[in-house]
Amino acid sequence: MIKDSINISKIETYLNSIIDNVVSKNTFFAALPDASIVKSSDWQDMVLIDVPSGIKDFDAYGQGIVFVALYARPLESGRKNVAKMSQMETKLNEVIRNATSGNYSIMRNDVYSDYDTDIKWHCNIVELLITIV
Repeated sequence: MIKDSINISKIETYLNSIIDNVVSKNTFFAALPDASIVKSSDWQDMVLIDVPSGIKDFDAYGQGIVFVALYARPLESGRKNVAKMSQMETKLNEVIRNATSGNYSIMRNDVYSDYDTDIKWHCNIVELLITIV
C-alpha cells in the first residue's frame, strides 16, 4: 500500500472525480453550504461526502467508512421527492459498480433515510466501505 493514499484529501479527490457531475452537479465535502444559500438556490439535488472517523492504517492496507448523503429538494407539497432520490441512488450505485482505481476499492455497506431540518430537504445517507491498497 502506498501510505500517501490514506490521505483523506486524496480520498476526497478520488470520490469527487467519480461522483461530482454524475450523481449531482452540487457536491460538497464535510459540510453543506449555509442553509440560506441552499434555500435560495434553484438546485434540485446535492451530495455531501463525509469521512467521519478517519481511515485506519493496517500497514498492508487501509480501510474506513465514507458517508455519501444524497439530498433532494422536496416536492411542492413538502413530500419526499422519491423519484429524484431513486435516480440519485441509482447513479451512485452505477458509480460504485464501475469505479476503478489502483489504490481505492469501494463497496456499498448500508443506507439510511434522514431529513435535514435546517434546509428542509430529505436525504438518503449511503454508507460506503473504502479499502486502500
